[in-house]
Amino acid sequence: MQNSNNSTSVKLLLNKLTGSGPENNESSLKPVQYGLYARKSTTSEDRQASSIEDQIKECVDKVITPNGLSIKKIYKESFSAKIADTRDEFNKLIDDIENGRIDGLIAWHPDRLSRNMKEAGVIIDLVDRGLIKDLRFATFTFENNPAGKMLLGITFVMAKQYSEHLSESVDRGNKRAIEDAEFIGKFKHGYILDSNRFFQPDPKNFTKVKHMFELALNGKSQKDIREWINEQTYTVQKRAGGPYQSHKWSKDDVSKTLKDPFYAGVLKWGKHYKNLLEEYDFQSVITVDEYLKINKIDSLDSSKVYAINKPKGGEIFANLFRGRVICGACNESMTSMVTNKRNKTTGEKYDYRYYYKCENRYCNLNGKSIRAKTIIDTAEVFFKEYLFIKKSNYLVIKSSAERSMKHESTRLTSEVSSLKRRLALKKQQYEQTKALILESPELKDYYNLGKLLDEQKELEQRYELIVSQRRLLKDSLITFDEYLKLFEFFPVIFEKLDDMSELDQLLKIFFSNFIIEPIKKDTFKGSKVSYKLNEPWKGFIESNDFVCGAG
Repeated sequence: MQNSNNSTSVKLLLNKLTGSGPENNESSLKPVQYGLYARKSTTSEDRQASSIEDQIKECVDKVITPNGLSIKKIYKESFSAKIADTRDEFNKLIDDIENGRIDGLIAWHPDRLSRNMKEAGVIIDLVDRGLIKDLRFATFTFENNPAGKMLLGITFVMAKQYSEHLSESVDRGNKRAIEDAEFIGKFKHGYILDSNRFFQPDPKNFTKVKHMFELALNGKSQKDIREWINEQTYTVQKRAGGPYQSHKWSKDDVSKTLKDPFYAGVLKWGKHYKNLLEEYDFQSVITVDEYLKINKIDSLDSSKVYAINKPKGGEIFANLFRGRVICGACNESMTSMVTNKRNKTTGEKYDYRYYYKCENRYCNLNGKSIRAKTIIDTAEVFFKEYLFIKKSNYLVIKSSAERSMKHESTRLTSEVSSLKRRLALKKQQYEQTKALILESPELKDYYNLGKLLDEQKELEQRYELIVSQRRLLKDSLITFDEYLKLFEFFPVIFEKLDDMSELDQLLKIFFSNFIIEPIKKDTFKGSKVSYKLNEPWKGFIESNDFVCGAG
């Protein structure tokens, strides 16, 4: 009997020691309690500001959701991992692992956990001791075996090396170069480097680049500028002492060059700026005012001219026929402008003046302006003189409208299909996110269910609107009687329009541009205004296919 009891006790002891007993089996069935650790290096408002949220979402998408895991706790902090024992949340994580509250760990990458060897060793030791039963990363594959631990250790070493040398050296070097106004790797067209690594005009290309800016100042398009520069013999020296190589300008090359404040004397790198004109005898391509004009930025000291005004009647934008009013003296587009009239005592705006101004510095009428009312008056005379109310006019416009309607119907049908797909995906995303939050409440701060529901409602509203538009499109073609009534009253309608946007849209239906042809050399007063028409109106007039509306 005693031997039997002893044998039973020995079996229980053996099971306990070998891990095959009932207690151990119960423990092995217990789900792993995962902690998710996310870290960004600094608290500065830079690109890392959203990295914690990005890390958590990527861990969810690549680790948690695909494997059906749940998170017990999220640890997050904005602190460098270069120095050991300085991170409160990391220390809490280690304490929770040591005390069995957490036995699984998820992170975006090993370098989020540590960039120093002491804490890297702590993580590997916890894996060795079995206190971390499962270690997973969103962007790194770890296997709990000798080779996997060795690879993890190497990764920690590389993270430490990168942290201590590369990032620090690059940032320090760039900052010093900016402070000294030196070249820091960004090649600039039209310039070469001297022995001090300062930018000096390139004898081969400076005047060519300067002419590109002059073309932009004169209203030429970027396409025109690109075609001109590519017709020149243009070669570049991209490193000091290096050979000149042929270069073909792309669309992006021209755009980036025209937008670069360097050519006005400001060197920019990241968030660092330097006034080159204060550092040495830097020769800029253009002035600050010219740079602002090319990039459509109001002059910093301009208080009279506004591109956008908000008078009492609502928002007024200086975009009435913008770019389509031509100076007849130089054949360049005039600038649309609005000036406010203010009460001299209170300074309150009570009216505004809309006008077009020639800003071609090579034109005799540079700086001269003409009221926008001159354009509107010309359009009013046109609508009173020409009435396109013949049946032949209607048939041409009807045919054109039918083609447009067919194209629009195809577009709406395509958008309906796209919205159906997007709506289905959004509903699926909402349900998956809802289930994920129920499974892991710790993630609720990183997923806004209300926002997802609002986006779903917006898609539903958009879908209903497009379906309605497609249905109504079939009945949108006006009859000949409706067409007659519209054009008979058109001059009255145009005269009563006071909404700038509607006026602009209406003018663009009929007119391609207006040309201000000055009679005198130094003023637009008394100028003759001519215009070019769009089709089919141009064709109607040329073929005398209209009704005279004079009187």
